This record gives sequence, structure tokens and C-alpha cells, in this order.
Amino acid sequence: MTFLRAVENSAKVFTFYVKTSETFYVLRKTFPALAAAALVGCSKPAPPPPELPAGQEISVSAAMSTNQIRIGDPVEVTLTALHRGGTTVGFPNPANGKDVVVRDAKTETETLANGLLRTVQKIRLTSLTITNHVVGENAKILLSTPQGVVTNAYPFLALEVVSSLKPGEQEIRPAKGGLAHWPAPPARWLWVALGILAILAAAFLALRKVLTTPRTILHLAPPVPPHRLALDALADLRAKGWIEALQIEPFYVALSGIVRRYLEGRFGLRAPERTTEEFIRDALTSKKLSDPHRDLVAGFLEQSDLVKFARHAPGQADMRNALESAELLVHETMPVEPEPPKPPYVQEESA
Repeated sequence: MTFLRAVENSAKVFTFYVKTSETFYVLRKTFPALAAAALVGCSKPAPPPPELPAGQEISVSAAMSTNQIRIGDPVEVTLTALHRGGTTVGFPNPANGKDVVVRDAKTETETLANGLLRTVQKIRLTSLTITNHVVGENAKILLSTPQGVVTNAYPFLALEVVSSLKPGEQEIRPAKGGLAHWPAPPARWLWVALGILAILAAAFLALRKVLTTPRTILHLAPPVPPHRLALDALADLRAKGWIEALQIEPFYVALSGIVRRYLEGRFGLRAPERTTEEFIRDALTSKKLSDPHRDLVAGFLEQSDLVKFARHAPGQADMRNALESAELLVHETMPVEPEPPKPPYVQEESA
């Protein structure tokens, strides 16, 4: 608008020197066209559409609004798949119980100027578990082509969930008052009558169950001890092949989570407001651990600190050492399992 006003003012000044009305009319008509042509010539050309390398069917990228949230807070995840015409993309559902809860998902596909397709999925998710999570772990993206179905790995997305309580805050805040109740609560005598009827019905059913069911003794299976859960998880981590593939970040995230869950179950340590790294470091000062146990925890932290603080790019040998350090911590701190009783010795009588 400023440029057009300057052109208009120039036209007005120029007409002061032009005496004939015909010349002024021609200049007044041609100046806006010249100004519009100048604006079109100064505009930036549109960027070229993205391309796929020859022989590649799909390219997937991902972005997160944040990598750290408080428990229950939302996070936005955007997955972008660039694929060829005549193909369709199927995104998996990254939900995983309370660890990853998907609130909303929306997928859109557009055709680019070069004939390629761009499919974008926007996911709104959260987590109700305080620890480090890998979104879409072991999930696969499916690409349907005329020749068949092609799979592509889900992009690595790490999400850290921390407690919503402030440091040192343990009690639950009281609920805000002044809220209206709708619909209006029924009369108190109705609740009393319904409660008495429910108690009498439950007592009758319980008595009938006791009198008609033969008495048996139930033997419930004992819970799996923490050291067995940790050793099984470490074995599964070793079998994933992340050491051979040098998947450094997901490997150390999963390894730290296993050690944290083991220390919580084995020694009864609880610190929901602390991150996994802070929790393991605080375990060194816990009175529930003996001096040899603290030395084992310190050995595991030494392996992790080489990666985080010394800017050390670990190789396969370093990753195996970290895994073996965690296995040694579990083996050395696990309780001694009692030996099964031996059957009594029976001497056979000679005929």
C-alpha cells in the first residue's frame, strides 16, 4: 500500500508539469499497471516440492512439541510421510496402556506438484506414568503399493514424564469448593433405604454361597520377585539387537528404566517426583543399601556418565559393559533363594 501511494503521489506531481489533459490521462492509466508489474517481479518464487531418491518408496519424519511433560500434560506429535502416487500409508497406534495415552489423532493426505503424496498425522497424547518412554516402540508404518506392502520403522521419539508435585510436596491439594451439583441429590432417607437393601442382599448371597459351595483352599501363585523381572527385562534388551545397531539413546533409556524399577522393588525406594537419573543417583545415599551395594550402583552410574557428561560416543563394547554392569548389580543384590528340600533317603529292602 505504501508503494502504491508513492506511485500515486508521483503521478500527481508529474501532472503538474504536463499541460495537456490527454497526456495526463495516459500516464494515470499506465502507472498502476507498471506498479503491479514491479510488485510481481519482486515476489519470491515458490519453493520446489520435496523429492524422493530413486528406488526409495517412502520417507518418514517426526516432530514433537516437547520432550518433557508433567504427568497428564498433553504433547503434540506430527508424523510426515512422503510417498509416491498410487500408494497409501497406514500409521500404527502408539498407545501403550498408561505409559502412552492417545487423546486425538488426525491424518490428512495432499498431492504435491511433482506427483508425490504427502501424508501428515497429528497426534495428541499424554502419559500417566512417571519415567522415560519411547513412543511407538517396535511399531511399524505400512505402505501399500501395487506390488505389495512395504514396512518402515517408526521414528524414534523419547518422552520424559515427571511428577506434577512440587519438590517436597506430598499431600494432595483439597478440591475447590463452590461447585454446583446437578442433578439435585435425592433425599437422604432414600439412600439409607437403598443401602440397607443392598447390605441385606449381599449378606443373603454371601451366606448362600458359603452354604452351597464346598470348602476348598486356594493356592495363589507367589508374585514374581523384582530380580527375576529385572533379569528377564535385561535379557529382552540384549535380544533386541540395539547394541549391534548402535541404537545408543533408546538403549540407555531402557537400561536406566530397568535399573530404577529393580531398585524400587528390591529395596522399597520411592521418589515419584525424581527423574530416572536423579533417582539412581539418590540411591547411592540411601541407608537401605549396604556399602557393597552402593559400589555396584556407582559402577553402573560410571558407565552412564561416560556417555552423558564426557561426550563419549559409546561403541558396542561400552554398551555391553553397561548391560553387564546392570546384570552384576542385580545378581549381587538379589536375595539368596533357599534350596528346595531334598527327598528323604529310602533304602530298598533286598529280596
